[in-house]
Amino acid sequence: MKQAEVLNLNSNQKLVLQQIFNNQAISRIQISKNLGINKATISSILNKLKEKRLVNEVGHGESTRSGGRRPIILEINQKFGYVISFDIGYHSIEMIYSYFNGEILKHESIPLANKKISHVIELLKEHINPEELFGTHYGLLGISVSVHGIVNNEQEITHLPFHEVENISITESIKEIANVPVIVENEANLSAIYECNVNNDLAMNNLITLSIHKGIGAGLIINKKLYRGAGGEAGEIGKTLVLTKENSQATYNKIEDICSQDALVQKINNRLNKTLSIQEVKQLYYNNNEAVREEIEQFSVRIATLIYNLNTQTSPEAIYINCPLINEVPEILNNIQTTFATYTDKKIEISLTSNVKHATLLGATLAITQKILKIDNIKLKI
Repeated sequence: MKQAEVLNLNSNQKLVLQQIFNNQAISRIQISKNLGINKATISSILNKLKEKRLVNEVGHGESTRSGGRRPIILEINQKFGYVISFDIGYHSIEMIYSYFNGEILKHESIPLANKKISHVIELLKEHINPEELFGTHYGLLGISVSVHGIVNNEQEITHLPFHEVENISITESIKEIANVPVIVENEANLSAIYECNVNNDLAMNNLITLSIHKGIGAGLIINKKLYRGAGGEAGEIGKTLVLTKENSQATYNKIEDICSQDALVQKINNRLNKTLSIQEVKQLYYNNNEAVREEIEQFSVRIATLIYNLNTQTSPEAIYINCPLINEVPEILNNIQTTFATYTDKKIEISLTSNVKHATLLGATLAITQKILKIDNIKLKI
C-alpha cells in the first residue's frame, strides 16, 4: 500500500485518529463515547486504521465494575514512519528526527561554516537520506523548517536577517532532496504551536510565546489557532520603535536592538570591555558584579514593559518566554513577574517555555505531522 493512499483518510477516520493521538492509550468504547458514534462503526474505522498500520492494539484495560470483557487499548503506531524538523540557527542547524507519534528518534547539531542558504542546502543533502527507513513501515513522511525570519502565507521567506537567502527557495530545494510535504515557518510561531500542544489538556485558548535571542519575536495562538497575519508578519514585535536618548539626542530604535538577549550581552561586554558567553554572564551575575546586575535589572524592566504592552493588545491567558539567559538565571523571570505586577492587577501566567532548548523543533514536528494528516489539534507524545 503506497504512502499517499494510506494517508488518504475520510472525516470519521480523522476523528478517530485524533482521539488516539490526544489520549495516547484509549479503548474503542471510550472513542465511541467521546465522538458519539456507535461501537460497530468505530470498530470498522479502527480495522481500516490498523490495516493502514496507523494504530496498534497494545493490550487490555480494566474491566467495568459489573465485569465483562476487558477493553482493548489502542495507540498510535510510532513505527508508521518518521518526520524531520530542523532549525536554521545562527551558528548551526539543529535537527530532530521523530517517530510518527512524536517520540524522538535522534538529534543532530550541524555547524555552519557560513551564512549562505546554499551552504545550508548542501549540508541537508549530506544528512537527509529519503531512502532510510529507520525501522519504520513508510520511512520519511515530511520535513519541517524553522527560520529566524518572516515567512509569508505562500511559504516564501520574505526576511531572513542572519542568513543570505541568495534567491533560493528552501521549500523547493528540500523537495528536490526528498519528495515529501514540507513546511517552512517562523521559529516563534513553532514555539507557540508546541506550547499549545503541551497545554492541550488545559482550558487555554489564547497564549503567546516570546522568543528572545538575537532578536525578539512572538508566536500568537488565538482560539487555539496560530495567528500569522496577512503576510506572516504578526508577532514581529522586535521591530517596535521606542524613543531613547543617545548623547542627549532623542532617537527611535527597534526594541530588539535595545533588549534582546544579544543586545543585553553586548551592553555588558561594552561595560566590562570583554567578550562574554551566557555562562560567563551568569557567573558574574551570581558573583554580584555591579555592571552585570544593573544591565540585567534594566533588561528585566524592559521585558516586563514589553509583556505588559503585549497583554493589553491581545489579552492572552499565558505568556511563555523562550530565552536561554533567563533559563540560566531564573531570578530574571522573577523580576519580570514582579515588575509586571506593578503595572496591572490582571493575573496572567508568565513563565518559561516548557522546553527552552527544543520548543521550536518540537513545534515543527507537530506542524508537519498535522499537515501530513490534514488533522488540526492533535497531541504528540513528546
